[in-house]
Amino acid sequence: MTGERRFSPTGSLVWGLAASQLLGWATLYYAFTLFVKPMHEELGWSVTAMNGALTFGLFVGDLSAIPIGRWVDRHGGHAIMTIGAALGAVALLLWSGVHHIGTFYAIWALIGLAQASSLMNPAMTVLTANVDDYRRGITYVSFVTGLAASLAWPMTDQLIRALGWRSALWALALIQIAIPMLLNAVVLRGTRAARPSDEPMPLGSDAHRASPLRQVMGLPTFWAFAAAFSIYWFVSAGTTIHMLPILLERGVSQDTAIVLVSLYGPAQVFGRMALFVLVPDFSARHTGRIMYPLWTMTLLLLLVIKPLGLSGLIIFSMLFGSTMGTLLILRQTGVVEIFGARGYGTITGALSTVSILPRTTAPWIFALMRDSFGGYDWVIAIMFVLTAIGSVAYWIATRGPAAAAA
Repeated sequence: MTGERRFSPTGSLVWGLAASQLLGWATLYYAFTLFVKPMHEELGWSVTAMNGALTFGLFVGDLSAIPIGRWVDRHGGHAIMTIGAALGAVALLLWSGVHHIGTFYAIWALIGLAQASSLMNPAMTVLTANVDDYRRGITYVSFVTGLAASLAWPMTDQLIRALGWRSALWALALIQIAIPMLLNAVVLRGTRAARPSDEPMPLGSDAHRASPLRQVMGLPTFWAFAAAFSIYWFVSAGTTIHMLPILLERGVSQDTAIVLVSLYGPAQVFGRMALFVLVPDFSARHTGRIMYPLWTMTLLLLLVIKPLGLSGLIIFSMLFGSTMGTLLILRQTGVVEIFGARGYGTITGALSTVSILPRTTAPWIFALMRDSFGGYDWVIAIMFVLTAIGSVAYWIATRGPAAAAA
């Protein structure tokens, strides 16, 4: 499909996608951690087994990322993102009636497919192909999506307290239908697939004819970029799911811990807004070289922050959330800046597939390490070392010239 990008970065497409992503992430991902305790008390399942279901769902989603990305590149996101959001609602309803651990794993396989077809990669592909200033569009959607955790945890906590965990899932399913599904059906109408001629990668005269995925997978730059964000996904996925028990282990009450974790959302928005205001034409390569080491230092801060008490934990939550949120924007814009926009959906899908094991096994590995070490201190220390390696990998990935002008 040809034609210019015709949607404004401040129009209905961007803000509709922002709301869809906000509620989609809240119901299909962040809410999970609040259901672990009541499900353990009623069903007797171990925390490790339940985190294994989440891991399995993420694995299924990442495994499907390349074909879904290729579909969005060729056909656009309207149909698949609407169907994906509907599938998420169905899975939540099935979850509400679960009694067997095998069924729980099957439900999370459905949720993984719903995530892969309606969240992040497809949304960013739609923005890249349809918004005239796609970088602003990605940033605005990321502003709003950064509040998903802050919305999900208090909202889900109150729903479970008021309705019980099974009825709370019915409420989340209704939210998924009323907002993400309907918004995707309406605001994505008229959007187009990626143009085959969008910013080719500088790999010679055959760039337009060769597969974009085959081109980039032959570059060391791609594998360094993939390594940096595989580490990012491992650390962010593990800490997101385990931050509540990490804080509880440090003597913080559950109510206070929920407030602290809920600061992630505003912190992510603050970090992204500061980036956009201070450096409106930010370069992913240069900004990431600052953000990655800063993110690494926040984990060191968490290790030594106990004497500072609650005020120190607030500082950590704000720094960790703001750097983590900024790096996620750099992943989306960095693909275009480093590799070009041609085949964006397929390339971002490949990045998700490459990071499949780090991202999907993180909650389960965190649980195993916590049990093995008898606490989270060694887990945090390992995360510090990994993020330092990620900083080096990102620097290697961004050494070369840009593939396309942003």
